[in-house]
Amino acid sequence: MKYITPKRRARGLTSFGMSTRLLLVLTTALLAGALIAPRANADDYVERVYANAAGARHYYLHLPPGDATGKPLMIFLPGCIDPVEENRPAVLPLIPQSDQMGFVLAYPLQDQAANPGWCWNPWNPDDNRRDSGEPSIIAGITTSLIDEFKLDRSRVYVGGYSAGGAMSTVMAAAYPDLYAAAAPLAGTPYQLTGDGGAIIAQMGPRARAVPTFFMQSLFDEASIYPVGRINLSQWLQADNMIDPGSVTPQPTSTEFSGPPQGVPIPAVVERYRSPAGCELAQFWTLTLSEHQLGALLVQQPWGDQFRRDMMTFLLSHSMTQPHHPCG
Repeated sequence: MKYITPKRRARGLTSFGMSTRLLLVLTTALLAGALIAPRANADDYVERVYANAAGARHYYLHLPPGDATGKPLMIFLPGCIDPVEENRPAVLPLIPQSDQMGFVLAYPLQDQAANPGWCWNPWNPDDNRRDSGEPSIIAGITTSLIDEFKLDRSRVYVGGYSAGGAMSTVMAAAYPDLYAAAAPLAGTPYQLTGDGGAIIAQMGPRARAVPTFFMQSLFDEASIYPVGRINLSQWLQADNMIDPGSVTPQPTSTEFSGPPQGVPIPAVVERYRSPAGCELAQFWTLTLSEHQLGALLVQQPWGDQFRRDMMTFLLSHSMTQPHHPCG
């Protein structure tokens, strides 16, 4: 069930984790908060609650101008959101892109009863598989919005930053038949391992190549850079297990993005394309000095171009059938 409730106060915090299984587990202890200033107007969203057998979660919903029927849907999972200390939501940066590019936008929020720091729990066994725990709630929010607004089922996407990035990896592995593409930003590999087989095992008979957009900063002290490289490698492995030879471990092209035309800080963008030309992955390497700055890039107006580039990648992909090439 779902219902609209009064808006509540929110503070944006983010967190995170690394390399071999041991290093990944150790660095989850580095989960750190990054304060994110709000920027959305009070009338730009409504707050709702969705509940199923696994529990209930609040989420923010934004509809772009016009009739929502047939529009794509973006589910964005923030890091750690404290609903007590700020006056407005701190997780609504994609509203300009939603209005300009024409997609419906939802932000599921964690509950402190599930995690004292309001972080998603992608490393808990009950919260990193299909039809269980938090993934079932996020998927329920997704499908309820598709049904309510008659959205385009073939163009549904999931992404997030930090803990939300890690949970978006879980969602892409657990629900490849629901999300056409994913954007785990400063996240961690699925089940804290670099093995593509873990993704395939979770996908089961629904296994398909899921196009993925990554962002990682060289100097992030919490989600350290090799984490992102392992995450990328795991998904490329999975793509090749599903569709052998579909993508190489080396980028098919590498380019610089930065001022004055691109994002406001230097970035290297790697693209991974299939032989047929489908772009299975983008990997953005940033030169930000800390985890908080990555959060601000995701949240603040100066990151608008980055978010537009992310959404351009996601929106270019539609759902494909299991074991079919990237489309």
